[in-house]
Amino acid sequence: MLLLLLSAVLLGAMASCSGQASPIPSPGLTSTPAPAASGTPEAAPTLASTPTATAGSALHGQKVLGESWQGRPIVVHWFGDGRYKVVLVGNIHGGTEENTYWLALEMIAYYEERLEEIPSDVALWIIPTANPDGLANGTRRNAHGVDLNRNAHTDGDSCTENDWASDTHTSEGVVVGGGGPYPFSEVETQLLRDFLRDAQVAIFYHSFAGLIFVTSCGDHAPSEKLARYLSEATSYPFPEEGWASYPVTGGMVDYLADRGVAAAEVELTDTVDTEFDGNLAGVRAVMESVEEIVSSSW
Repeated sequence: MLLLLLSAVLLGAMASCSGQASPIPSPGLTSTPAPAASGTPEAAPTLASTPTATAGSALHGQKVLGESWQGRPIVVHWFGDGRYKVVLVGNIHGGTEENTYWLALEMIAYYEERLEEIPSDVALWIIPTANPDGLANGTRRNAHGVDLNRNAHTDGDSCTENDWASDTHTSEGVVVGGGGPYPFSEVETQLLRDFLRDAQVAIFYHSFAGLIFVTSCGDHAPSEKLARYLSEATSYPFPEEGWASYPVTGGMVDYLADRGVAAAEVELTDTVDTEFDGNLAGVRAVMESVEEIVSSSW
């Protein structure tokens, strides 16, 4: 629990160069998000980036991948030292999907107490928030007004409808400049891109469609296998036709699948609950079947 608390305190600190950045919520380990914390700590502890030895061969630790535009740290926690890198990414859509941040914190707290549950061939990495500025500011987009899940370079795969575009779509219409000025223009997506370069599996948590999605092209067998394991364990449906409500361009799962990473989006069913038990079952199923997932072929 110490690592989780240190991470949360650091994330809640005023970290911008101007000293005006708002704190992000402090962690609560319930299935429903706790209220945002008021005020900020007087001093944030130094965050260790070295692994902590534990019983047997398991390891756990945390490190800072970098900082957001407003200077908030983007932290990753890891558990185990196996050859398969499995990454859980929470809260890429900031304040509008805050429950995915709480879900990631619950996952971290769970595995800090149960390192023995990490399979020997897995290294589990968890990023509580990929968009700390959006989380602190209560916005879907980052501090530059860019949707971080529309900022990836997706022009190299087999379909064109998901190609990066500066103007993006939401349920409320077109967002001018929502994809950023160019692919990977944002420091947060650059950090994700570089960190996930050697991952075998990446799961991004969103809310609130209550479904599971993979690449728009539907042409990556490991991603489809990943989605099927997640769907069976979590009970979230996996519609093979994908997201149909509006065009999605520059998405991270499309970018990753094109580079051989088994990638999927898990959508919680509302913006409040973490649905922890079901999502924990999903992570367990993926870790237990990771070799089958990454070696899948049509």
